[in-house]
Amino acid sequence: MAGIGFELNKFLKRNSFFSDIFSFFYSANVSAGPWIMSSTTLVIIQLLLPQSQIPFFISGVIYTFIFSTILFGSVSTSITRYLADLIYKKEFRKIYSLYTSSIFYAILSSGIFLTSFFILNKITDWRQILLFSYSLMVLTIIWVQVIFITAIMIFLPVVLSFLFGSLISLLSTFYFFKIGGEYLAYLGYNLGFMFIMSFLQLFIRRYLYIGEEQSTQSFKDKYLLFFDAVKAYKPQAISGFFSYMAAWVDDFIAWAYFKYSVSRGFIFAPQYDIPMFISYLFIIPTLTLFVLNLETVFYTKYRGFYRAIEENRTLNYIRISKDSLDTSVYSTTRLIFSVQFAFALSGIILSKYLADVLSLSNYGLMALRFGIVGAAANGLFLYTSLLSHYFDLPKIPMHASIMAFSINFIISLFTISRFPGIGFAIGFLVAIPYSMLKFRKVYSELLRFEFLRNAPKMTPRKVIIHENIQSDSYR
Repeated sequence: MAGIGFELNKFLKRNSFFSDIFSFFYSANVSAGPWIMSSTTLVIIQLLLPQSQIPFFISGVIYTFIFSTILFGSVSTSITRYLADLIYKKEFRKIYSLYTSSIFYAILSSGIFLTSFFILNKITDWRQILLFSYSLMVLTIIWVQVIFITAIMIFLPVVLSFLFGSLISLLSTFYFFKIGGEYLAYLGYNLGFMFIMSFLQLFIRRYLYIGEEQSTQSFKDKYLLFFDAVKAYKPQAISGFFSYMAAWVDDFIAWAYFKYSVSRGFIFAPQYDIPMFISYLFIIPTLTLFVLNLETVFYTKYRGFYRAIEENRTLNYIRISKDSLDTSVYSTTRLIFSVQFAFALSGIILSKYLADVLSLSNYGLMALRFGIVGAAANGLFLYTSLLSHYFDLPKIPMHASIMAFSINFIISLFTISRFPGIGFAIGFLVAIPYSMLKFRKVYSELLRFEFLRNAPKMTPRKVIIHENIQSDSYR
């Protein structure tokens, strides 16, 4: 989120009700724009259009969201860290090259997945191939764009693009459905994606493209810098992959168990997938809140502490900075956990009403309740992972994400038929205390830890030894 803290602070300094609301809305779009769009539009479409008439459309949207997050979300932390390094080292000409190489990866990985998917499932309907391919590829590209738009420190385009893109998707979906049914409705939905991608691309090219210097770069600099970034930050890529797999592996098991196919090749579990998508809506406020807090109050204290170390301030001054950082970390953590608990509790209370509105069975209701608990735990896990990444401790989220994935996978294999979502909930509920304890162990000794990690490498020096030789006259 390079630079978003400066923009959020501008709004917060105005000290008005509307500026605070706009800050919250601003943070939500920058931190979880594609997530919000996919979840909210899917819910509205589910409520207002007859599900029996749009099976391929709904399946395509769900597959698009899940696999786009896995394809690029798993490496997004590595790219973000490498991008931050380029900004810090003022290697600005490489930023657009990193962007184009990330887009190249997004298209390549999406293409490989789509080709394999269509061949294995023997899908030959050109309309399904084009519609699903477009939505998956474009949303994967949008995930890339959201990372790089933050480097520009102009966030209004993000807010506007997702706001108008969502409206275009919804309105076009309903209008085209009345005209020509399911396939045209899917086309209308994709128009919103096209608007978002095109709008963000205009700003990214305007501010990050250098011109002739960019065009003279080699193929490797243009298209392979992405792989250098992943190679440089492997633990981040591993933790990202297992974090997303931990979030979706129970869905894959549900698909394999129910084997309900609403459209050729698209295995679906409606009474499991829909509750899981709904449950993620209850963590959006928490995601927004921790971005808002971490990028404003926390970051100021965090930067002050490390600046004190960089400037070789006195030990007393560094300790005072550390105490200020402690207060920020603990207060932010308490706030995030409290708010997430409140939203999860409200979700469980409202679950019966939501199940009735969405025509969910008792199985679906149970999946929704476990899903809300699991999504809340996932949100808190993301917060603890982000804290660890702030202090350059990537192995903590890496090990915790592998743990969450393994627990979810094993438990869901045996419980998906009777207790849907319990593996998802337990996996992240176990991963949270593990990551918090590991982080706390390092953080409690942060001064000592940073000294050992950044101990100066002294050059060898000759030492003159003065011997105290007493003359005979003094004996």
